Amino acid sequence: MTKEKLLKLLKAHEWNDVEFKEARREVPKSAYETISAFANANGGWIVFGVTLVNDDYQPVGVELVDKVQNDFLSALRADNKVNHDIAVKESLITIDSKAILAFYIPESPRHHKPIYLHGDIRQTFIRRGGGDQKATMPEIERLLRDSAQDRWDGQIFDFPLEEALDKKSIHWYRNRFYQINPGHDEDISDNDFLYEWGYLIKPNRKLRPTRAAIMLFGTSTAIHHIIPRPTLDVQWIPANIDAPQPEMRWLDRVVYEENIIKTWQGLVAKYYQYEPRPFTGIDPHTMMRDDTPPGYRVFREAAINLLIHQDYGDHSRKAVIKFYKDVVMLWNPGDVFGNYADLLEPGEKEARNPKIAAAFRRLALCEHAGTGLRMMKAQWVEQGHPEPEYVNDRGRKAFEFRLPLVESKKDEKHHQKTGGQAQIKNTANHKTSEKTSEKTSEKILKAISGNKDITIEELASLAGVTQRSIERNVQRLQQEGHLRRVGPDKGGHWELIKKQGRKK
Repeated sequence: MTKEKLLKLLKAHEWNDVEFKEARREVPKSAYETISAFANANGGWIVFGVTLVNDDYQPVGVELVDKVQNDFLSALRADNKVNHDIAVKESLITIDSKAILAFYIPESPRHHKPIYLHGDIRQTFIRRGGGDQKATMPEIERLLRDSAQDRWDGQIFDFPLEEALDKKSIHWYRNRFYQINPGHDEDISDNDFLYEWGYLIKPNRKLRPTRAAIMLFGTSTAIHHIIPRPTLDVQWIPANIDAPQPEMRWLDRVVYEENIIKTWQGLVAKYYQYEPRPFTGIDPHTMMRDDTPPGYRVFREAAINLLIHQDYGDHSRKAVIKFYKDVVMLWNPGDVFGNYADLLEPGEKEARNPKIAAAFRRLALCEHAGTGLRMMKAQWVEQGHPEPEYVNDRGRKAFEFRLPLVESKKDEKHHQKTGGQAQIKNTANHKTSEKTSEKTSEKILKAISGNKDITIEELASLAGVTQRSIERNVQRLQQEGHLRRVGPDKGGHWELIKKQGRKK
C-alpha cells in the first residue's frame, strides 16, 4: 500500500476491503477475525496505527513497530491460530512521523477454505459490508462444499437406477447431441450413452447415477429426493426494480421443480410467450429460430449459466429470475470461482458443476468457457442497453447478474417509422425509474438525518421498497459523496456529508 492510497482511504470510510485498527502496542484479537473474513472472501487490507476520532479515521501510529509486526506475522504461522498459512504482504508507511503498518490479506485458495481460528471451524468469519461476522453453519457448509476436490455433481447419488431417469429428457438430449456431434454410435442404450459420458458410473460393477445425471435427466421423484427446493423460480413483476412493491406482486410466476432439461424447456417456452416480436421456424430441439434477436442469445447464456453453476447442495436458497419493467435480474445461490479480474478473460474457468456444464456445452447451448460474460456485455451494449452488471458476493456465496432494459437502436428506428408509440412508452418507463430512484434516495437521506443509527431494514420499511433496493441506493449515495458509513454494520452509524457550495 502506498502513502497516497492510505490517505485516500482515511478520507473515505471503512468498507469491504479495508479494516483499521489502533494497535499501538499490541495486536488486537479482532485482527485475526478480520484475517479469517478477508481470506474467506475477496481479500483486503488490515491497517494498524489508525483510530476513529469524532467519526473520522486518523493516524495515531504504532509505537512498538517491531513487536506488533513480529507478533502478528508469527501468530499467522502458528498452527493453533489459523488453520492454513496466509501469504501476507506488509507495508510500513510514515505519516507525520507516525508509523503505520498495512498488511494485505489475500483471498485463500478455494480448497483451503474455510479459514478459521484456534482449530475450531465454528470460529469461521465472513465479511459483510465494513464488518466481520461469525459464519453460520449453513455458510460454513457452503465453503466446505466448494473446497472439496471431488465436485458435488460427480458424486454418486444413492437412488434406484430404474426409478432415477426420465426417458423423455434423455431422448431430447441425445437427439440434439447427435445433431451437433455426428459420428457417435446412435444405437447404444440410454444407460450406455450416459455411462460413456460419465453420468453413470460402475463402482463394484453396478451402474449408479451421479448427482449430475439426476439433476440433468432425473425423474420428478429423484429430483425431490436430491434437492428439497425448486430448481428455479421465475417471476414477471409489473414494476421497476427500485419502485415500491406493487399490490399485484407479479403478473406471472412459474416455480420449476423438475430436472434441468425440463426446466430449461419450460423457461424458453415462457420467454417466447412474453417475447413481443413475431417469430417463425422454431427448432423443436433448441427452441431457437433463425431470426432470434441477439437479446435472446444474451438471456440464453445468462439463464443457462444460472442453471449449470448454482450450488444445488444449498437446500436453503433457490435460484430466481425476475423480469422487471426496467431490468432482468438473475440471482444464483453460489458465487463464481475465481476473482473479478479473471471473469472477463478468455480461457477455461473452474466450474462448480463441471459435468452439468459440459452437458450443455456439448449441445452448443452456451458459449465456450471463459467467453460468456464478454459476449453478453458486448451483445447487450450493441443493442443499445446499458452494460450488464454483476456482483460475485463471496460473503453471501451468491452471484447476481442484471440486464438493464433500455430500448435498442433498431427498435428506435422502427418506432420512428410507426409513429413512435412504443418509444414514448419505453422512455416514460425509463424516466419513471429515474424519478423513483431519486425519491428513494431523498427518503434515505431524510431518514438518516433524523436517525443516524437507522438500519437497512428500517429504511426499506419507511421507503416502501426492498432491502436490496435500499442497499443499491445507499451504495450510489456513497459513491456520489452524499453519505458514508462510520464503523461496521453492527455498532456503526450513518453520516451525511455536507458538500461545500459552489462559488458564483
